[in-house]
Amino acid sequence: MRPLLAAGLAALMSLPTAAMADPCGMVPPIHLPQQITGPAIERTGVQRTYVAFKDGVQTMALRPEFSGKVSEFGMLIPFPAVPALRKVDDALFAHVEGAIDPPVVRVQVYEHRPYPSAVALGGTRGAMRKSSGAAMDSLKLEREEVVVLKEEAVGMYEVAVLAAGGADALKKWMDEHEYRYPDGMGAVVEDYVGLKWCFVAIKTKVGQATGAHASPGMRVADTSFPAGSAFDGAVQGMGFRFRVDRPVVPMRLSVFNGRDPHNVVYMLGDEPLAIENIPADLVVRQVGGAELLANVTAPLPVEFSPPGSEKKLGPTGKAQVASARDADPINGVARDLFASDLLAIGSSELSLPFEEEEKELLRISEALGLRGEQVDALHSSAIDAQRAEALKGSLESLDAMTMTVMDGVFPGDVLEKENLTFAAFRLPAAKNARRDSEIRVSAPSLTLYEGQ
Repeated sequence: MRPLLAAGLAALMSLPTAAMADPCGMVPPIHLPQQITGPAIERTGVQRTYVAFKDGVQTMALRPEFSGKVSEFGMLIPFPAVPALRKVDDALFAHVEGAIDPPVVRVQVYEHRPYPSAVALGGTRGAMRKSSGAAMDSLKLEREEVVVLKEEAVGMYEVAVLAAGGADALKKWMDEHEYRYPDGMGAVVEDYVGLKWCFVAIKTKVGQATGAHASPGMRVADTSFPAGSAFDGAVQGMGFRFRVDRPVVPMRLSVFNGRDPHNVVYMLGDEPLAIENIPADLVVRQVGGAELLANVTAPLPVEFSPPGSEKKLGPTGKAQVASARDADPINGVARDLFASDLLAIGSSELSLPFEEEEKELLRISEALGLRGEQVDALHSSAIDAQRAEALKGSLESLDAMTMTVMDGVFPGDVLEKENLTFAAFRLPAAKNARRDSEIRVSAPSLTLYEGQ
């Protein structure tokens, strides 16, 4: 029996099925099952989860990290209502960190230019920025029955949303359709069945290969490497939007692959919050909506050395500083995420038209065998204008909300018994300090000269 990884919200599993290259994301690990001699897959790094909740609509996004040798992998995630599905940008969590505490652009201004040279801007632009829900209460199922509520291809994943009359029926359906059911989790699955929750089953779409050496950012599988190559990294992120009376994060399956996982939860809500029954000292940051709105709409903060030297810059230097302060490469993905969620909440639509359009472009490209960075760029150019037009004005209500960050080891004895729920909690001002996350995108640093 292969060990499984429950990656924060979900059970992350190795799957013994064929694979093909992802059209718009990373190439997952590929390995022949009979050649696996060590653990198939194990969780690594920090599990990061984004949650937004307002007026009965919740968004949840995650991107698991893992290490191991696997043929394929998948996830099984329970939900209280049928969610709308979408791919989320690979840079999502780095940009969320950049929205919470934007980095400072540091400008060193010298009196004289020692030699003629072009001064280059530092920093890099983040990755390219990248259907209605249904209540489960009225659905009556026999114990042996499974109903497919929806099926979609989302980027590198094949996704099925399922309602099940029992854990055994769910396992049988997943086995027959080459989704891996999480071993040993029957009792927990039965609890979710009793609550009339649905299940999102996810497996990868990757190409047949005898062996591959995969690495983050790859677009095609290179089969020239020997079988047995391993992979370490994060897979494509997924976003889920659904209706629920109060915010909830289903993490009970996570304890099957380590009782005390390190989690970071970013919770955007109507008030400052903490997770119930999780130590309050894991709340490490709270940012009010007005500040959060300014962070994603205003230029990055800047510091000049020596102080006041900005007054001695000429037109070229001032233009370089203005360009370096562009916040879009630092938190633009987060800005669009917040705006999309607020637009969905305000319009009562779980899936927005441009989100559906992007998924349709992914499906068309896959059907035509069109993959790679150039195809990604075409998708972006087709969607960006539609997204920008749709999101106009939707950030205005952000100023009434609060972003709370919870960071640390979540006790396994709590996770195995209950889903994560939230209660009002305000972090004392003395502890609410800026945090410089290791995943945040760095701001440019400039060296300029007086009169430049």
